[in-house]
Amino acid sequence: MTREEIFQTIWKAQDRAYDLMAQYDSIPHRYSEEITLYQAEGVLIDLIAEHKDVTITELAIILNKTPSACSQLIRKLRAKGIVEQVRNQKNNREYYLTLTEFGQSVYKSHVAFTEDCQEKMRKLLAKYSDEELAIAAKVQESINAAYLDDVESGQRFFPIPGFYKKQSR
Repeated sequence: MTREEIFQTIWKAQDRAYDLMAQYDSIPHRYSEEITLYQAEGVLIDLIAEHKDVTITELAIILNKTPSACSQLIRKLRAKGIVEQVRNQKNNREYYLTLTEFGQSVYKSHVAFTEDCQEKMRKLLAKYSDEELAIAAKVQESINAAYLDDVESGQRFFPIPGFYKKQSR
């Protein structure tokens, strides 16, 4: 294979990976007998469990999303009985997010689900040496940096208010 053919193979694989991740994120996942959640909901549950007294605004910063987008997901999780909002006693305009007892059990199920997924990935990667995996990781980091530059360039050349969020490297 020529270098250009290899490049085109990688380019197509990246496009396919993006499509598959988008499909994966758009389907609900069963984390236990009681609950089915979308990937974005599972991520929020993890963050709430891992960050005591986190607010919607803080989640938005962590996720590089708008507070409005996070608020919509929190409303869904509250309706499912997973998350509750507790008023900050020192600032009545601020609410902390916590997991309900049911939310704690969903969190534990989500952690187990993630561990199962990671174990599957470990088995798939077992045939590669540590050196090969280190190279693949560096290549992926370079590709991610290029995508980040594209996002930032898009913001500079085609500004759409509120559409692009600057990410830190």
